[in-house]
Amino acid sequence: MSSSRAVAPLLVAVMLLVFGTNLQGVLLPILGHTRGAGMTAIGLYSAGWSAGFVLACLSNGWILAFFGPVWAFAMLALVSATAAMLLLLVPGDPSWIVLRVVIGFCYGGLSAIVEGWLVAQAGVGIGFASYVAVGLIASLCGTLSLNVINPHGAAPFVLMTGAVLGSILPVLLCRRTRPARMKPFRTDIIGLVRQSPVGGLGCVAAGLITGAVGGLGPILGMMGGLGMREDTLMLAANTVGGTLASIPVALLGRAFGRRLMLGGIALLGVAACVPLVLPLPGVSLVVLLGVFGCAQYPLYGLCVGIANAQAPERPAARISTELLLLFGLGTIVGPLIAAPLLARGIDWMFGFLGAIFGAIAVAATLTQSGTLIQVTGSADAKPQPHGADMQDDAPQLNAISLDHQSPQSEPRGLQGNMEGPGRQEPGRGHGLPP
Repeated sequence: MSSSRAVAPLLVAVMLLVFGTNLQGVLLPILGHTRGAGMTAIGLYSAGWSAGFVLACLSNGWILAFFGPVWAFAMLALVSATAAMLLLLVPGDPSWIVLRVVIGFCYGGLSAIVEGWLVAQAGVGIGFASYVAVGLIASLCGTLSLNVINPHGAAPFVLMTGAVLGSILPVLLCRRTRPARMKPFRTDIIGLVRQSPVGGLGCVAAGLITGAVGGLGPILGMMGGLGMREDTLMLAANTVGGTLASIPVALLGRAFGRRLMLGGIALLGVAACVPLVLPLPGVSLVVLLGVFGCAQYPLYGLCVGIANAQAPERPAARISTELLLLFGLGTIVGPLIAAPLLARGIDWMFGFLGAIFGAIAVAATLTQSGTLIQVTGSADAKPQPHGADMQDDAPQLNAISLDHQSPQSEPRGLQGNMEGPGRQEPGRGHGLPP
């Protein structure tokens, strides 16, 4: 319960931030399409955002060291809100692409701050799944808001700007659970992938899928013959599917192992793509995107859990930044590949996405079969956000070693990079957040 109270203000901030950002992400492709922008330009709206996101992940260690997590969040949110309003004041493809890079940079930094803070307080189990679910609910509200406001006026831009600015207040009020200011750190995604190939590369694959659907989804329905209202309902169904699946998948992953759940979710994604590739008569695009969301959105959370379990010595802020960087790289490439495929037809795009899901299923199955032991804990023990969820995710290179130690009692801290008395030796436990 204490961890829930600790992260509640963060979840409120996430809800406001995601609402404003998703409203913008849905609105711009629709406005670009209605005014005759080319498919490549619309793809660059998403790719530009992702490029900024990746740049933020590369520089997040220095941003956190210089400003600290709270003031870094406030600064990035302020810049993001200003850029959102400039989208209205300076319309056009070139300016929108540049501003999307800026907004993506801000969102990448904000996401890394929140996820590192959250993992330090509540671990990578149900707490992280709740974070994903809250984000999806906010995303759903952002999408559905286009049914009640005029998408061609100033109202959506004012609304998204106000929501992003509003996310600053809950973070400023988090006085008891603020992480300590950290020393600068550099991301090492190659090292992380070596430690956790399924977790690291799985985040790239999740980015490919999310970048394609998130960047091109708003015009996907239009190409399928849907109107504006039906298009937003299709996107809403996709989000609802992810929201409903997130926490149950996290619980099942804790009970049966994340790699097993990852393989099952990937097979569900393949099954959702089949009627979109064939296509089967009488199948609703709205329903299929809902099923697709059940597979799409839990992928990232499962891969984050696997990577955290296989790299327990990495500080929370660092590994969160590295995983977001891998995810962001996927979101850059995803729409760039999917946009020309979508121009040839919906079936081409979902053939590509189905192949990604299939590759994830194969990788998860192969690594699952190579796991020889499990790290277990008492079911009646005190909640263990980081360590207790690791029973099926021990590093493969250490699978035969029975003396491999993993943290079992505390949420993942900021060890190894903290300044002050809370610092602990890397690999020897986790310092409690202040």
